[in-house]
Amino acid sequence: MKRYPIQIFAALALAAFAATAAVSCGNRGGSGKNQQDSSSADVAQAQAAAVPDTIAPLVPGEVRLKDDVFGGEIALKGDTVKRDEIFQVGVSTMIVKDSLMLVCCRDDRPFRMYSLPGLELRGVSGNRGRGPMEFISPDIWPYEAPGYMALVMDESRDYRKMYKVRTDGTLEQLNHRIPGQYLADFSYTRGVAAEDDGHIAFAYRSAIYLYDGSDTAAAPEQTVRKLADVRLGKYSAGSTMNIGSLGVNFQYERAVWAFKYAKRVVFCDFDGNMRSVDFRSAEEGETEGVGMDSNVTHYWKLYAGHRYVWLLYSGRTPVDVVREQNKDIYYIYVEQFDWNGNPVRRYRLDNWGFISVDEDSGTLYFLSNVSEYPFFKYSLR
Repeated sequence: MKRYPIQIFAALALAAFAATAAVSCGNRGGSGKNQQDSSSADVAQAQAAAVPDTIAPLVPGEVRLKDDVFGGEIALKGDTVKRDEIFQVGVSTMIVKDSLMLVCCRDDRPFRMYSLPGLELRGVSGNRGRGPMEFISPDIWPYEAPGYMALVMDESRDYRKMYKVRTDGTLEQLNHRIPGQYLADFSYTRGVAAEDDGHIAFAYRSAIYLYDGSDTAAAPEQTVRKLADVRLGKYSAGSTMNIGSLGVNFQYERAVWAFKYAKRVVFCDFDGNMRSVDFRSAEEGETEGVGMDSNVTHYWKLYAGHRYVWLLYSGRTPVDVVREQNKDIYYIYVEQFDWNGNPVRRYRLDNWGFISVDEDSGTLYFLSNVSEYPFFKYSLR
């Protein structure tokens, strides 16, 4: 498999992950087969069972764990999906829903819709610019209401303006009454997920909030309540050390925050109970590096599934990653948790990029920003 290392990879340490890598696809490349033991296949088949309607109560508190809690590491080799396309992967987000996958890329038309499982391109939509319904640096987030794929926010424009992407790729404005104080300015800890226009969970200044706009008579300031404070130790709410990724499960009334610069994950329920899962030893301090590139990247991104949370884990500094990739060494980890913070499995993938997971089929879809072809599939069964 031919690789294309990113020479400006250190920029991945930035909160916005602004570096982009153009990926071209043609009649080239190879494919591989998944390599795993039979026990992991049994686990994956059990995962594919129907999604339970409820989940056990969250047990509040803090637990310290070691990596061996996952059991044996499962190494997977991806199958290349060959597609004749050219688009800039950048810091892409993927959302899987209703046998479709929406990809947000860095092209002038940023939203790309694919059908699953074959990953056939169904269409592109959206436009870059500063006009109405245009975007400079869009991000997509989960939106659960039927007929829609994602919520869209633009990190370079007014956060108060949110949009929705329908399953046919068209865009609509999302109507909400979240007070402007939560959306008016930049925050290192930004994330959002919506059940519908009236029920939105979001992160702002190192806290997770829940917006409930179902009571239209309520004053806007009465529509938002704090679920959890996710500040890391001694650091202030505005510290870069609190940077992380938000995941939400509205069915189970759970939210999760995975830290980028500490191996720590915080789960909370919608009643405000918190459970922290910390893989650092009690003796480890919270030392901030000279710069972001000096810090180990722990949880880079996450994917919030219906049954599980899938955390993309590096465990290296950006400089270390570049050094390995210059030697043609590519890998990243995926750590699987249930929505009560219990570790399930740890996978090692032979690539670098971003993930989404179709839990029903047991398929992990991978979008690579270092490979000749961008799309890969990993079977979790």
